[in-house]
Amino acid sequence: MATIRALFARSRALRSAAGGSGSSTQTWLNLGAFATGGDAKQEACWTDLKNAELAVSNTVEAAQRQPDVVDWDRWEGLIAHKDILRHMKQTYDANIAMIEKAAAAEGDSSHLESHWELYEAARQNCKQATRTVNKIVADGSKALWLSQNNPPVWKVDTNEWLESDQYWQAFVEKHGMYSQSGDAPDPEAPAVVEANKASWNSRMVKFNERTDTPMLYEYMHHLPAWEYYDINRKQFFEHMSYFLLRTGDDFRHFPDLPPWQWLTHLEDQRFKEFAVTQRRREKRQLERVARFEPDDFGTGEEHTGEETHMAMLTSEKHAAEQTLANLMGNFCFLCDPLVPVQSRFQLQYILSKCGHDKNGGARVLSLGDDVNALFVLPAGAAVDAPMASPLECFHNMMEHYRILGMRINPSYATRVENQVELIHQRGPNWLKLKNETVLESYLRRMRRDDPLRADFEDYAQQLRERIAGAKELPPEEWERAIASVEERAMEDALAVRKMEGAKHDKNAHKLAEMDLQQLIDDGHLLVVDPATGATVTNAGEVAAALK
Repeated sequence: MATIRALFARSRALRSAAGGSGSSTQTWLNLGAFATGGDAKQEACWTDLKNAELAVSNTVEAAQRQPDVVDWDRWEGLIAHKDILRHMKQTYDANIAMIEKAAAAEGDSSHLESHWELYEAARQNCKQATRTVNKIVADGSKALWLSQNNPPVWKVDTNEWLESDQYWQAFVEKHGMYSQSGDAPDPEAPAVVEANKASWNSRMVKFNERTDTPMLYEYMHHLPAWEYYDINRKQFFEHMSYFLLRTGDDFRHFPDLPPWQWLTHLEDQRFKEFAVTQRRREKRQLERVARFEPDDFGTGEEHTGEETHMAMLTSEKHAAEQTLANLMGNFCFLCDPLVPVQSRFQLQYILSKCGHDKNGGARVLSLGDDVNALFVLPAGAAVDAPMASPLECFHNMMEHYRILGMRINPSYATRVENQVELIHQRGPNWLKLKNETVLESYLRRMRRDDPLRADFEDYAQQLRERIAGAKELPPEEWERAIASVEERAMEDALAVRKMEGAKHDKNAHKLAEMDLQQLIDDGHLLVVDPATGATVTNAGEVAAALK
């Protein structure tokens, strides 16, 4: 009986808590007090149930609520550009119709849940454009207000606040000064601004230019070394050449301030060369009674000598490359202590110099039938044998030219002698160190990043292999071997001359058109027949040979 009373009391309490007049949702939500009786799992289920019911309610209410629409009539009264407004309305209607069609379509709608990042990016761009438009409208309103409230120019008192207010100062300068004169240009016009920039650039270029008479020469003693050499290119060439010849070091170690001993020595060498050149030019000028006479290097009256020096360097570079190719092709380069010979005269001269006729001991080697040279190993030759000095080498070269009957221009000979004298300043190790071969010294001095280093290392390897497999010739075969070598060497030299003549065909025609005969008669040009060694004095024969 007690149990039945308890059940009736519980039922009456439930009906009282639920209420008969509320909605069904409120009716069962009031049961939360009974569902949360201390059981954690039961409370979690009750919470999930309430959240699901809340989501359903929100969805139903959103479906019943009318969406906000754009009031196009209102915007049509505010926007003056009707064509822009019409285009915006058509775009909006088309997008809304497309969205509604996609939402009402039946079937799989998973594609509608992706690629919304494009929509979000478009919304952000629209917001940024709206902020920009608002800023432009605000700035325009301020500018219109200032323009509307600007007083006339005649009311502006420049004695009170004009100097402290930059805005009104620019206003008076533009509207009160330039606008009153029709000829005065507007200082803020783009053309005037560009003209001012161009004039400023031209003035700065005039101040810093690298010509003969720049304004910057007045401040030469304040310039650093690199800018001094940037202006005085001729001095830079002389100082760099002196540094390379005297030290044999890399150009990257060129000092910012050369020692004063170098500069004075350089002046002495320049005077020595000038004395020879000027003496010869003075003699020709007095003989011809000429107002001006170029020097032996061809420097004109209005030239500074840079063109002639550049032409001379180019010619020497080409000659050095051609000579180097000829020597390396016959393994005659860096083959010390072997002495290469290509003619009977050279062989006899080397044997007489080393005393083979009296003491003997000299050996003649052949590096192969494809090498157009024989190699003489003098008696007593060794790696640590004393070497000739640079000046001795220069005098031997001039003696060789004298024996061949070749005349060297005295000015050019003096220039070469000065360069050799600089190399002589290095001391006894001017070419190589003690117990070091010339080949090893050459590779040691060559830079590691030189693009030709790999080729020279390959040549050095082949040269060592050829010397290791060299064949010694007995004295009775020397004459026959040197005759064959001399014939092949002359054929190679003739082929090279023809090839060079074909490359410089235009120069040959130019020389033929000039007064070649006059140059030969005056002694400025000496032509020797390589076959007979006789001097050629006919300009026609010279021109035909050049072709």
